[in-house]
Order: sequence, then structure tokens, then C-alpha cells
Amino acid sequence: MKYVVIGVDGSPASMQAIQVGLSLAASLGARAAFVHFSPLAEEAYRENPQDGPSQQRVEEVDPVLRQAAEAARACGVPAELMLQESDDIAAELAGTAEGLEADLVVVGNRGRGEFADVVLGSVSHELLRMSTVPVVVVHAGVTKS
Repeated sequence: MKYVVIGVDGSPASMQAIQVGLSLAASLGARAAFVHFSPLAEEAYRENPQDGPSQQRVEEVDPVLRQAAEAARACGVPAELMLQESDDIAAELAGTAEGLEADLVVVGNRGRGEFADVVLGSVSHELLRMSTVPVVVVHAGVTKS
């Protein structure tokens, strides 16, 4: 099964990444795997810590993933929702993509600037460095073609 992993965080660039990722998934005949790193994961896993939350529970708890799932349904692209916690988002995204044998990873870039990226770090830059799967970085303001 083909996958396009789409990292989401609710930012404008992330919302653009959802659209670009869904367009690419549709053209590849792939499923979308939306991944959001949030403290909400603890709440979602509380009910079923062994197997994890159902897709419905993730949508109830996480508005970012709910919006991504709605976009996928509107495009007719099958989607999976993954709500996780991590201090190393880039490594976790790379690992998720590798584990799913994904064809592509799509993430947004907040565009804080080079200096801020050096000081604060950048998930997209780190992901480009460590991913074994091709990565598409979408900047806020990019329109779907």
C-alpha cells in the first residue's frame, strides 16, 4: 500500500502541506497518513493505552487532525490519523515514513528565517537531513496547482 506521510501542526504552512500532500496522494493512488505531535496524545491514549485510540477518538480530541481528515474525505483520499508526543519531531516523522514504507513525506515550513532556524531549529531542515524517504517542504502561501 502506498502512503504519503503529512506532518501537521495547525500552522498556515501546515494547512498548505495538507492540500499539497492530498493532491500528491491522489495522483499516486496513495493513502495519506497525517501525523501530529501534541500533548493531546496523552488524553487520546488514556482510554485504550494498549492499542491506542481509534481514528474517531483522535478526531474528537485533536482539532488539527480532525481538519486534516475532513480535507482528505473531501478529496476522496483514504487517510490515517496519528497523534503522537515527541521531543524529536523530525526523527519521529522520518521513522513513521520509513515504518510505513511511505513514498513521500510532506511538511510545512513556517518560514521564520535562516537566523531563527539556526537558533530554534527547523523540523523541515532536520527532516531533509535524516529522512530516507523523499521530502516535500511547502511554504505558507503556496497555492495548489
